Amino acid sequence: MADPTIDPFPHERLEQLDIAIARLRYIAIALLIVMIVGFAFLGVQIARANSRIDQLAAKVDGLDTAFGVKFEGVNAKVDSISQRLAVELKTMGAEITAQTRAIAKSVASPPTVPAQPTAAPTQSAPAPVQAKPAPAPPRSRP
Repeated sequence: MADPTIDPFPHERLEQLDIAIARLRYIAIALLIVMIVGFAFLGVQIARANSRIDQLAAKVDGLDTAFGVKFEGVNAKVDSISQRLAVELKTMGAEITAQTRAIAKSVASPPTVPAQPTAAPTQSAPAPVQAKPAPAPPRSRP
């Protein structure tokens, strides 16, 4: 049988083990300190962002109250325009319907035979030329 070798210096291995464990403790403590500092830093940054968001929300609320009256005025104008537009569209629809009926009647009616032209009496002086009436101005919207 082989004799197990006995370490002549067991205390040196124990000292090395103690040193390695001490170093691991320092590393673990350093990691914990870095984590705590990191979380504290993130907490401060989140608190700053939260205060900025609160300031922005207050400004938006202030703008809403400042422009609230103006928005109501614009809404009233849009409502009145939509009502006028509805009336105008109904009027245009009625006009288009009337024109369509007139065209349909003219197409559906039998053609009339034109009368034989009669000789016109001769005139010594040409008739005065009448001026064309001025075109009607475009209709204004109500």
